[in-house]
Amino acid sequence: MKRFFYQSFISYKALYGYLDFKLYLLFKVVTPIFQLLFFSLIAKHVYDSNDITPWVLGNALLLSMYNSLFGVGAVLVSERSFGTLKSLIASPTNNFYLFVSRGFIHILDSLLTVFLGLFTGFLIFDLDFSNTNFIHLLICILITMFASMGMGLLISSVGLLLTDLNLILNFLVFILMLFTGAIFPISYLPEPLQYISEFIPITNGLSAGRAIVDGVPFSDVVHLLLKEFIIGLIYTFLGYLSFIITERLARIRGNIDIY
Repeated sequence: MKRFFYQSFISYKALYGYLDFKLYLLFKVVTPIFQLLFFSLIAKHVYDSNDITPWVLGNALLLSMYNSLFGVGAVLVSERSFGTLKSLIASPTNNFYLFVSRGFIHILDSLLTVFLGLFTGFLIFDLDFSNTNFIHLLICILITMFASMGMGLLISSVGLLLTDLNLILNFLVFILMLFTGAIFPISYLPEPLQYISEFIPITNGLSAGRAIVDGVPFSDVVHLLLKEFIIGLIYTFLGYLSFIITERLARIRGNIDIY
């Protein structure tokens, strides 16, 4: 376990270690805050309401996509660019274990980002947390972040075959914006597309989070959190299978270390 956490920390440090403090602050603090303000102000204008707590919460949870997609999703591409991917693939340690450890730290990092978004909403939009059980909200956010990281692990396996994931990652950003209900209600989507939302991370966690903030008993949202957790397990399992397949294909094609 000590090695697991140490590897997780080192990989995170390698990901952002080349940035100076100003760039790190811009990327991890300023950008998320302004994204949340942008979409929250749009929601305030469109719905003509002073209470935009559901949309602030939705956009705060949506900020985790930077960790799950651009952090976890691009981990193999990053390892290739650092020149360490070949050594990782050749190591006797279970490779999927190594990449899960690299994703774990992003759950904690995204948790901080989400709370930064909520704190910003509290300061600027006077969010009402008077009925909120923060322990239940924390559990909800952790489960949602786990599901989000599961998608990132699935996408990261594709990095063994492709040299550039930016097109896929940016496409998935808009998928999350459209189908999670963070930007607008899912009911606004055409009916056939509404079913897609049930298989996207963050959707059920967001519904549970909004209910918890409104003071709904935890027992009434357990089924939503259970669905979110199962979605996270499914994406993680698919990521494991995908990693085995793409690793074999990369060995056959000889493009593990091509970038």
